[in-house]
Amino acid sequence: MRRKINFKGRVQGVGFRWNSKDTLKNYNVKGYVKNLPDGTVELLLEGSREDVTIAMEAVEERMRGYWSSREYEDLPGESHWANFTIQY
Repeated sequence: MRRKINFKGRVQGVGFRWNSKDTLKNYNVKGYVKNLPDGTVELLLEGSREDVTIAMEAVEERMRGYWSSREYEDLPGESHWANFTIQY
């Protein structure tokens, strides 16, 4: 499965991308994290439904207090990423 999550709040300039990547090294997911021009952070996770759900919850917990809301959508198609990266 593929899931795109958009985090809003005080998420840029606080290490959100680095902390996401560090958290996700322990999970079987692929994808990316990147800052968006509107001040939000986009996280794309690819993997099994269970792995994606658990990984998303891990990032949410680690960054609690920085994000005020998040929206996500499940995307169609197969995995596009070979690993998890920070996009600039």
